Amino acid sequence: MSPVVDPVARPAPGDPTGARVGGVAGVATAIVLIALNLRTLVASLPPLLTDVRDDLGLSGLAAGLLTALPVLGFGAFAPLAPRLTRRISIERVLVGCALLTALAAALRGAGSVAPLFAGCALAGLAVAIAQAVLPVLIRVRHPHRTGMLTGAYSMSLTLGATLAAALAVPLEELLGSWEASLAAWTLPALLAAAVWMPAALRPGTTVRGSSPPGLWGNRLAWNVSLFMGVQSMAFYAGLSWIPTVLEDDGFSAGSAGALQALGFVVQLVPAFAVPVLAARSDNQIGVLLWIVGLQLVGVAGLLLATDLAAVWIVLFGIGQGGALGLGLILPVLRGGDAASVAALTAMSLCVGYIVAAAGPWLLGAVHDAAGGWTLALLVLAAICLLELAPGLPASRRRKLEGST
Repeated sequence: MSPVVDPVARPAPGDPTGARVGGVAGVATAIVLIALNLRTLVASLPPLLTDVRDDLGLSGLAAGLLTALPVLGFGAFAPLAPRLTRRISIERVLVGCALLTALAAALRGAGSVAPLFAGCALAGLAVAIAQAVLPVLIRVRHPHRTGMLTGAYSMSLTLGATLAAALAVPLEELLGSWEASLAAWTLPALLAAAVWMPAALRPGTTVRGSSPPGLWGNRLAWNVSLFMGVQSMAFYAGLSWIPTVLEDDGFSAGSAGALQALGFVVQLVPAFAVPVLAARSDNQIGVLLWIVGLQLVGVAGLLLATDLAAVWIVLFGIGQGGALGLGLILPVLRGGDAASVAALTAMSLCVGYIVAAAGPWLLGAVHDAAGGWTLALLVLAAICLLELAPGLPASRRRKLEGST
């Protein structure tokens, strides 16, 4: 059966996904609000982890599992998304995911071990599905604004992580406990659910049809998915270890943290701009080469001239923000029709986060074996360069077989 999009009712007043209501600003605002919540629960816990461990008596292994659970869930639960969108409108799925995210935040703030783990697992489920269906909604309802809206989505992921990491400790100090700081992220999730609720109460967007035949054996699908995985591996490896690299080279913990925050901030512009540029281009090879080149220069600079670390962190951050934007737009561009986009997005997220989980472990293992960071940074550079292997074929102008 050829994949087709389920007929969609005309957007009613107050529908934030409507193509005409509220204009492009209203659509982008609704997407930003839901996307901001896709990283807050992941990024808000690590700054508080020492206090959480001290209060609950968690081992290092248990603490590591807490931070890994949501990311593992991103990959494990992503394949559920295409099945849901055949039966339930995407707008309702997004409201459900926002409400699950709010529940997850509340559970994590309950102050005991079992709810904390349950909240982290539930966050993985909610975010996995939401981030897999949102690109499909953009492709179906706003095909002429795909680049701009995917850019807004990509930028919001980075912004949400930046805000959560930056506000975690101040919220703990303001509200009096780490439990209250974690639970505070219930509020933006409830706000997103409220904004999307009018659309969920009306006939919405569903996707009929099956995935392209032989998707998991398709070379293009694997190239798109592996690019998402390798660029995510580079991101999480850098996120985990670059502050330590800087500290071991003489920077204070505060300075290293500030430089990492700078790297997050500069990612916002390329995370937005790259999907816009990619959607307007016949192929994305030129964008890919710039992305990889900037990351390589950033890592090389950290190896050769750490006193200019701010420059290298900025270049590395620009490259990583662009890589995220490209990773998110490629399934939309290569999938063609809605069912193919849904299946390819789910596959890329599933493969991507499984591959990404190896990044921090790999750099840590190389550091331990070599006794320093030189070889580990060379490995990080190799991971960035490896983005070209799946990225070049994924960036050529073509569609999955069975797509329109």
